[in-house]
Formats: sequence, C-alpha cells, structure tokens
Amino acid sequence: MKLSNLRFADDIALIASTEEELQQMVSELDEASRRSGLRMNKEKTKILATEEALIILNGEEIEQVVAFIYLGQEVRLRRDHYKEITRRIQSGWNVFRRYKDFLTSRSVLMRWKRRLFEQCVLPAMLYGSETWSLTKSARKRLATAQRRMERRMVGVRLIDRKSNEWLRGVTKVKDIDEAARRRKWNFAWKMANGSPEKWSSRLEEWRPPVKRPLFKNKTGKLQN
Repeated sequence: MKLSNLRFADDIALIASTEEELQQMVSELDEASRRSGLRMNKEKTKILATEEALIILNGEEIEQVVAFIYLGQEVRLRRDHYKEITRRIQSGWNVFRRYKDFLTSRSVLMRWKRRLFEQCVLPAMLYGSETWSLTKSARKRLATAQRRMERRMVGVRLIDRKSNEWLRGVTKVKDIDEAARRRKWNFAWKMANGSPEKWSSRLEEWRPPVKRPLFKNKTGKLQN
C-alpha cells in the first residue's frame, strides 16, 4: 500500500516516486478539478523534490521550492526544527498582540489573562510540537518567549529584577516546556494504542528501504 496524497478541504499534497508519475497526477487532478468547476491555483502550487523536476500545469512550469507550508506546518526534505519553532514562536506573538489590550491590562484579573493565554497563545506556539525534536536549545527558546509574554502580562521589565519563580508564581500559567512534552507523550500513547492499519501508525513505523552509506564518526569508527 502506498501513500499518494494528503487532502484537507482544498489543500492537497500529491506524493510520487518519479517525475513522470507526478506529472500524470497533476494533470489528472487538474482535469478532475475542471470537471467540477474548479481550477488549480498555479501561484499556490509548488514542487518539493530530491532533484530538479519539470512539472507543467496548463502549459506553465510549476515552481520548485525547498520548503512549503501545509496545514500550518513547514514541510522540507531536511527537517529543520529551528525554523519551525521560530515560526511557532512568531505565531504565538501574533496571537498575543491580537489580544494585547486584554492581556496587558492592569484592570483584568490574572485568572482571565491566564485562561486566554492557555487557550489561545500556547496552542499557537505548540501547534505540531508532537513531531518536534525538543533539544535543550529548543526548550530554552520556547521558555524565553513565554517569559517575555508573562512579563508583559504582569507589567514588569527585565530591569525590575524579578525572578522567573516569582513571575510564574504571579501568572500561574502552564509551563510551555511541560506542555510540549505532555503533547508528545499523548501522541506516543495514541500511536502505541491505535490501530496498526491507520496511516498515522504506518508512517510512524516506516523506514527507508535503503541503507545509508557508512561514514566515520568523530571517534573514527564506521557507522550508518
């Protein structure tokens, strides 16, 4: 069984093994769309491939990119969690600024600020975190961004010399590092207890059919 496409509403990702196969899939999708009175948006249609590929849509070449956004998450051949986490932090700030007047108001009780923060800001920052590689550096970046937001919620600055413990004692918001880990644990539990026939389980267990060539590590030993 082969996964050939991902579909959510009108957001479609086609997956092919060869350039010829992808060209055929694009042409068939375009034809099926036209029969339904729809059309493919060339400006939003992109190609991500391991090598150069020439795919034509309505007589025009489709742009090839090194990454694209699908359902709010960046997809690239060489996964770069640094860039994805940067995007999520920015998304969190976008939500925070949207509700800035409420979150930074001195007349709003902290419990209401906390509720809004945990229901709107944190989810924006942690979207897709189940698939992240949470390194020490990544956790630090997330925690730093959260503390900056908390200081604005309380109305203090760095020069006020308030400790992180004091700050958390005032806001009592969920710790973003702990929230991210809990999401990963919940995801792992669902995978372990889900049906092995589901695509999510199949993809989690999938391994490339080829082995990487041997190379020498820092100790001089050969490894894959």
